[in-house]
Amino acid sequence: MRMAAGVPAGPWVRRFGLVRMAGLFIAAAALPWNNVLLSNAQILMVLGWLGEGLASGDLGRRFRQAFTDRWSLAFIAPFLLHAAGILWSEDRAWAMDLTRILLPVLVFGVVLSTSPPMGGRAIRDVLRTGAWSVVASTVVCLIVAGGHLQSGDHRAVSIFISHVRLGLLLALAACVFILDRPAQRWMRAMHVAAALWAVGFLMGIGSLSGLGALSAALVALAWRRVDGARPLVRRPVRVLLVLLPTAALLAMLGLLWPRPQPTLHLQDLEVRSAGGEPYYHDVADPQWENGNPVWVYVAKEELERGWARRSRLGLYGKDERGQLLRGTLVRYLASMGLRKDSVALLALSDEDVRRIEQGLPNVRTGRRPLLVARVEQLRMELDRFRATGDPNGHSLTMRLVYWRTGWRIAHGHLWTGVGTGDTRPAFAQAYDEVRSPLDRAWRNRAHNEYLTLLITFGLPGLLFILACWTAPVVAYRAWRHPVFIAWSAIFLVSCLTEDTLETQTGATFFALYAALFVFGGRWLNAQAGLQAAPPRVPERSV
Repeated sequence: MRMAAGVPAGPWVRRFGLVRMAGLFIAAAALPWNNVLLSNAQILMVLGWLGEGLASGDLGRRFRQAFTDRWSLAFIAPFLLHAAGILWSEDRAWAMDLTRILLPVLVFGVVLSTSPPMGGRAIRDVLRTGAWSVVASTVVCLIVAGGHLQSGDHRAVSIFISHVRLGLLLALAACVFILDRPAQRWMRAMHVAAALWAVGFLMGIGSLSGLGALSAALVALAWRRVDGARPLVRRPVRVLLVLLPTAALLAMLGLLWPRPQPTLHLQDLEVRSAGGEPYYHDVADPQWENGNPVWVYVAKEELERGWARRSRLGLYGKDERGQLLRGTLVRYLASMGLRKDSVALLALSDEDVRRIEQGLPNVRTGRRPLLVARVEQLRMELDRFRATGDPNGHSLTMRLVYWRTGWRIAHGHLWTGVGTGDTRPAFAQAYDEVRSPLDRAWRNRAHNEYLTLLITFGLPGLLFILACWTAPVVAYRAWRHPVFIAWSAIFLVSCLTEDTLETQTGATFFALYAALFVFGGRWLNAQAGLQAAPPRVPERSV
């Protein structure tokens, strides 16, 4: 076949192959940056794949292989299941949106399963590209939005994508840098520095989900590492690999366990301030800051007069975070161990006043490691939820409500599910039925991918999708690649607290790396000398 006069097909095959590979590299680089660039990279990859197929004359074979080969079909089957569900969905707009988000599964599954397999250098370079790109994005995040760390707002530091997805990409990047050992000494040093940067950034922004995913990946890698060791070594190491995460989990639960606060009795509290105003005391309010009760010793009129002299913002207006300023002020004073009266306002420095205006509710906010602050915040959320039953505005307690509501829906549709686009109306109905304490603005879906799939397709559908995820991995021995082990642990753990596949970044994170290791690396996996080799494949690309 000839693409132009005097130009043989061979060069065109190579050129379009380079376009396809360029799309893959750009997609890996774009993940932590921009969804538009990410989409365009996939379009470029598809165009290169189509051109390559036309130039080589085997485009028809590629399409047939994608939809008849059992392993490529298994990979894209979850997308096809979601797409088929549009036909009987009550909320077709939402069903189509979910299916659109899952398009990367179709794109990477079809393109990589029907293209020549990749060499080890190409896979390594894709991994390095993705890892260095996410490190570069965090540098930009710190330059542009690093000031938010001073206010304890860890979410605002991630300016390109969700801080949760950024945490997953950083966890994978750290594993890539740890496992990839270049021959050049200077490059090995850069990888060590980049791995430390990734871990340090996760700790700096208090990303518990990212650190949890990274820990799971390291445990999985260590477990695999001792596969070939003698039983005398392997067994004790694996016992430790079970005990250490268990101990860490128990320690976290201990930190979050409710701590009994001293009982306050109204008769033991002073009645008037130094200025003579009667104090307001709410001894039943569960809110404490740094071991001090918040809503006791409140002199309302003194706060009004004193605050007007210290700040341009009204006491009953909102701070710069959109919170009620009065609440921020009272919490800040309590965190300092002060009463809420004119004497306490005089004790505030100009810096304290500015921090209150910015919406910082605690004197320690931004002045202690964000990871420690995040754990204390979670404990405060749980304490308040136990005392008042109000989960609104708090990520952990709202998730508890999401999961409880999700299990209720799943139990009612265990065998058939509610359908592709009907999770949203199912949750809306369930919230109304149980008279959920969540405000309507906070009434979201499951925030657990496994639970979401169970609700959507029922137990048979969930098991089918898990089988589709697993079968190509086993068939092509993708687990032979250590980075795949790390990526799998990160992805599977992320699905416990997030609907990972319901965002474009999350769906691409799954599709790109799963297809890369399963289909892109199938030639390498076939060289492992295993008893069952993958099917014969055409010449590999470098």
